[in-house]
Amino acid sequence: MKNNKNNDVNSSNSPVEIRVLISDIWRGVIKFGWIALALAVLFGGIQFYRSYVRYKPEYTVSATFTVHTENAVLSGDNGVSAYSFYYNKNTADQLANVFPHVVNNSLLKNQVCNELGVKSMPAAVTAKCIADTNMVTLTAKGSDPQMTYDVLMSVINNYSSVADYIIGRTKLVMINEPDMPDGPSNTLAWRSAVLRAALIGLVIGVAWIMVYAILRKTIRTKEDIHTILNQHCVGILPQVIFKKYRRQINSDIILTNPLIGNHFLEALRLLRGSVRQCLDEKDRVVMITSTAPGEGKSVVTFNIAASFAKSGSKVLVVDCDLRDSGIDTILSGDDYGVKVTDEKKTYTVSSIEALGFDILSFKNGEDNLQEIIRTSQLKNLFEQMKQEYDLVFVDTPPCGIISDATIIAGAADTLLYVIRQDAVLQTSIRAGINSMLETEIKFAGCVLNGATGGFGGYGNYNGYSGYNKYYRGSYSRRYGYGYSKTQKTKENK
Repeated sequence: MKNNKNNDVNSSNSPVEIRVLISDIWRGVIKFGWIALALAVLFGGIQFYRSYVRYKPEYTVSATFTVHTENAVLSGDNGVSAYSFYYNKNTADQLANVFPHVVNNSLLKNQVCNELGVKSMPAAVTAKCIADTNMVTLTAKGSDPQMTYDVLMSVINNYSSVADYIIGRTKLVMINEPDMPDGPSNTLAWRSAVLRAALIGLVIGVAWIMVYAILRKTIRTKEDIHTILNQHCVGILPQVIFKKYRRQINSDIILTNPLIGNHFLEALRLLRGSVRQCLDEKDRVVMITSTAPGEGKSVVTFNIAASFAKSGSKVLVVDCDLRDSGIDTILSGDDYGVKVTDEKKTYTVSSIEALGFDILSFKNGEDNLQEIIRTSQLKNLFEQMKQEYDLVFVDTPPCGIISDATIIAGAADTLLYVIRQDAVLQTSIRAGINSMLETEIKFAGCVLNGATGGFGGYGNYNGYSGYNKYYRGSYSRRYGYGYSKTQKTKENK
């Protein structure tokens, strides 16, 4: 009974796995389809050059004959020798081994060249003996039909004089006379050759896409977080898609943007409720991190903070991503009513009137980075902020890139881990989560960000679809990690 149950579970998972594989293949086509086409064009172009551009017609002339060796017999009393030509198996075996060497002998070639008045052999001559017979086929191949024919006839005429020195006197009995070729033997079939080569290139490209799809192991669903990462998923935020217009539109992924859509707002409300349930009364400093740049931790931080502020909580956001601040990028756009309310030696506190919370930004993060990122100093700062705010959300660098997040974790109370759907390999996410769990910080759970439905997207938001903005931070520039830089605007970081 138990085995049947397991079989039912496996059967129910099979369609999901097939759908995921199809999805990965489609993503591979989108990402690497140009490689398959490029390989097809490259292979086809090379074959076109080889078969058409470098094509040289080749003419073939052949003749088949039998070869007999001389036998001397004394006849009569006068001792006069009588000559006859005979054949037996030993002779056939000898001819099979010796005849090709005779044809390619330099002496025979010199005689042919002198007879034709050329400096080198204008055609290649080969000899093929039929096993267990004295039949031989001579074949000449060259670029000129007349010259090729003349070379073969010259070899036949001069063969006996050269063979006398090697296998004795011989006699050639022609069976099939050579004919003047009426066309090249290597016909120009470049179209089929190019098509085959292009198909080979395309197959190699498709094979690469299949390997990519099979080896692609990312987090796609809430169930993946439970089953693969063995972690709790506190919420899912959908991917926000804006249509590209000629006029400038507000494309900030912030809950105050009227173009953001109800799907995102409802998902954010549910996320706020889940986060509230995960927090104890003492859990007031919540750090938010991710594995890699571009997963949306800064936007998640901003929206969670704004959502809690909207519900009546007094909220502070601390920008601890000093190397590449995503919060500065978000605030660099439209006016959110940023006003400085407190300024210290190492940091500044500003009020974001449009969003209802405050933000703490450190000064000169590049110069005094090591001084700021100290567990003891951050603890003192966070304890001070707890006296003034109900909740403190800390935006940190990606934990899979540098170690700053693990240091900050020693001063924070709990952790939210942002995972962008289908963006980072499972092994990297596991490594990032494990590094955070080693700090013994309370792990509230994961937020699945940028979730889409099907292949085309999570859905349309207020009619805006088809244009999606991605951003990869400057960690790749600073630390050599392979994240490409695209336009640095307000993004789903």
